[in-house]
Order: sequence, then structure tokens, then C-alpha cells
Amino acid sequence: MKRIIFLAILGSLMLQGCNTTPSSHSAESKATVTTAAVTEANPIEMDPVKIMTNNNIGNCTACHSIPAEPKIVAGNIAPPFIGMKSRFPDIEKLRAAVSDQKAIAPQTIMPPFGRNKILTPEQINVVVQYIYKY
Repeated sequence: MKRIIFLAILGSLMLQGCNTTPSSHSAESKATVTTAAVTEANPIEMDPVKIMTNNNIGNCTACHSIPAEPKIVAGNIAPPFIGMKSRFPDIEKLRAAVSDQKAIAPQTIMPPFGRNKILTPEQINVVVQYIYKY
């Protein structure tokens, strides 16, 4: 029971950090910002390190570590980004996992970045290409 409560709180905190719309805008501005983010990402949002470390975009490093990048402060809840080519010989399976890990492992606490439109398909591709080199 304690584990379920912990996971529920952790999941809600993670999703709260994945909010992609600024809270200080009006409802009309929020719709514009959300639509713009889905259709066209700005250059900052296409930088894989910024996507992975920014708690308003991907926030991958809240749970995953990148041992090859010791300057990036990261979590240790989820598997580290090491041996990605051996763990995912087919890069499409890695892309599917980043897009919607819940379809692969329903009990995961990893947010479905693609299905929930937290990240655009282009941002998912940038992140996958980045972590696949480790």
C-alpha cells in the first residue's frame, strides 16, 4: 500500500514537471502556445540535452542518469542511459518506448511522452538519437 501511494505521488510530481504551457498566460494564450509547441518547436526545444534536463519539456533526467555526462545532475529511479544499442538493437523499439512506454510495460511510471503530446515526434526523435549513442 505504501509503495502504491509513493508511486502515485511520484507520478503526479513527474507529470506536474512536464507541463508544457506557461501558467501566467490567459486561456487563449495557452491554446496558442500549445498549438505552436505541437506544430513547430523552437531551436531550444530541439536540443536533446535541454529537452532531457528541462522540467517543462522532457525532464528525462528526473529519473534517468547519463553516466557519460557527469555534469548533468540526474535521478536514479529508472535505468541509466548506458548500453542503449545493446539494450535496443532496433532503434524503433527505443523510439516506441520513449513515445509510449505504457504500451510496452503498463505498470511503468514513465509518462507517455508521445501519446500525451508532452514531446513532439521530432523532439522524441532528437532524444532517441542522442541517447542511442550511449
